[in-house]
Amino acid sequence: MPYKPLPETNAAWIQADFLYSAYNGHQHATVTSVVYTLEDTLIQGNSYRKFGSHGIADWIDNFGSQQNQTSGTDNISTSFGYFRQDSAAKKVFLWNDATQSDDLLYDFDNLVIGQPYPATVSNVNYPNLLVMAEDSVLLLDGNYYRRWALGTNASDSAYVSVIEGVGGTNGFNNLIYPQFEQSSNLQCHRLNTQSIYENWLSVLMAPHYSADCSSTLSIDDYEQVDISFYPNPTTDLLNITSSKAIQSIEVYDTRGVLILNKTVQQATSIQLDCSTLENGMYYLKIGGFDQTSQLQSFQVIK
Repeated sequence: MPYKPLPETNAAWIQADFLYSAYNGHQHATVTSVVYTLEDTLIQGNSYRKFGSHGIADWIDNFGSQQNQTSGTDNISTSFGYFRQDSAAKKVFLWNDATQSDDLLYDFDNLVIGQPYPATVSNVNYPNLLVMAEDSVLLLDGNYYRRWALGTNASDSAYVSVIEGVGGTNGFNNLIYPQFEQSSNLQCHRLNTQSIYENWLSVLMAPHYSADCSSTLSIDDYEQVDISFYPNPTTDLLNITSSKAIQSIEVYDTRGVLILNKTVQQATSIQLDCSTLENGMYYLKIGGFDQTSQLQSFQVIK
């Protein structure tokens, strides 16, 4: 089977953490979050896919006590991250802003049955989490995906899996908890309008989202910016229009070297002079939009 990378466009994951005394000191909590892909972004010359995440935490204290039980719901505000893929090496990396370097999120190439699952940012049980089995699984889009079962040699053997093109059954970037009071679960994965994977698991408190993967696509606190540019390929001038004001424009070559840097006075329509550029492919980084940016590619032909 050919390698299937994670989808980078119009993809979403609903995931849940079922926690015991690990969320703000509450006795029990279900933290449901949605992860969704956004635009391309350049970091240190490499192309990353930006993703957003927000969620809801439902918690209970003094569970089982008729007089002292309390419960509540907290909204978890939106945060953003970045991932990149090395398809040749079958690896996925998360950008770590604190260390200014990559952390390994998935390694689909070094999975040997009976050996430890690699030391990824999700694997809190390394080296005790082992690769237990390998097979392929038919998912909801009618395609087969390569899958590895992970677990230990104890009674909780094979309690989580990693699937090419989907990620972990613990969630896109959730921790893989050892199977005691706490656990994590990928509730649903969707690409465009197609549901790829669903496993609506509930422990003490059901995840906040209903069993409808389309709910991941209703992202209220992220406003999509529509950008168009023409002609592409171009010979000298590139016309750029945006639904929101542009603040900066940067042009990079395919090595990630900054070629042009232009500050814009809050314009929604500008012309970029490309007459000094040589023939080839370039990346256009358009900035603004409340400190977000979009990365587009264009070609110069003379």
